[in-house]
Amino acid sequence: MDDFDKQIIDGMKYENKQSLILSEHDELLLCLYRLKDMMTGRCDIMFCNIFISEAIQLLINSIFLYEDGNFDCAFYSIRQSSEVANNMLYLSNLGKAELNEWNRKGYFPMNAKIVERLEKIDTNYTEVKAAMSGFFKEHDELTKSAHKTIHKQGFDSFYAFRTMHQYSGKFDKELETEFFVKLLKNSIGKVIVLYIIMDPISLVLADEDLSARFNFDPITEAVDIEFFQEYLSEEIIETIKSTSFFKEVSEYFAAKEKMTPAVFDVVRNQAFDVDSLDEIAMQRHLLNINEQLILDILQAKIELTNIYPDCCMLGYFTSVRSKYRKSGWHSAEYDQYLIVIKYLINRTITCLEALLKYLKTIGSLNTMSCYQLAK
Repeated sequence: MDDFDKQIIDGMKYENKQSLILSEHDELLLCLYRLKDMMTGRCDIMFCNIFISEAIQLLINSIFLYEDGNFDCAFYSIRQSSEVANNMLYLSNLGKAELNEWNRKGYFPMNAKIVERLEKIDTNYTEVKAAMSGFFKEHDELTKSAHKTIHKQGFDSFYAFRTMHQYSGKFDKELETEFFVKLLKNSIGKVIVLYIIMDPISLVLADEDLSARFNFDPITEAVDIEFFQEYLSEEIIETIKSTSFFKEVSEYFAAKEKMTPAVFDVVRNQAFDVDSLDEIAMQRHLLNINEQLILDILQAKIELTNIYPDCCMLGYFTSVRSKYRKSGWHSAEYDQYLIVIKYLINRTITCLEALLKYLKTIGSLNTMSCYQLAK
């Protein structure tokens, strides 16, 4: 292939693409980065975590696709994210057999049927959707509008047409970008809402007072309610909190004893502050058996920096400072060693070459033996 053909092929990558950088590029990506931490601790539906991860990844992809000029793929990626979240909630209501059938790529209902069935099998979803009818209706309307672009209805959904008429007024890229960002934010909100419905403890943990009443360490991560405050509406979270299904969960924990900050650190952060042992002892009944044992050890004035009960991998740490210095290696040290080794190898090769040249000169070695020595 000659240079001209290579230039043609390279140019095809950018042909008819209108690239740009979203004004909220950094903010949206950092928000999505934080949302990647969303995780349920429900052992019966741990598979949902990979659905959450995929939904967030699709939303991240949509930003880069749109900015690179792949507008139709970007809209489709957002739609996929919403559908993945729907599938997650749907499968979380069914048994393992249905999940296995889905994984084997057997029969699985389309998204419209999924939504229809969710309203029948998930009462929490039905209640939240009814309470937030405006939010879900807006999402459906935005998605339907995006379908016009995804399914290429109208010349303005064609790449070449956009390039030819980008300055004629027949296509408004700025208006489409505003629509894209609006759909993106709405879809992020929907994924979060479905996550809350799937595991309402995530919203309970977002409440500082209620979170302090969990005398165990839940794997579930607190939901990022700041997203709604910054991009959508605080009313969305307040509406969810007003539903009966969430009140039932929150009231259960509201009746629990609130942990002090020191006890909270022990239970939730696996950290013992040796200066707060008396405070921790006052709520000894909130500690598990291992934590109570560690408390007894520390109260006996035995100084420990790390404790690993039952060979626990993570274990607990204390505020006692270690008397030993940690030792370690830095990659830069290996680089220095490599430089020295390369120098020695090159020096050896140079000496061998000089020796071979000398031996050949005096005729002590024939050509073959010189070759073998060089090897």
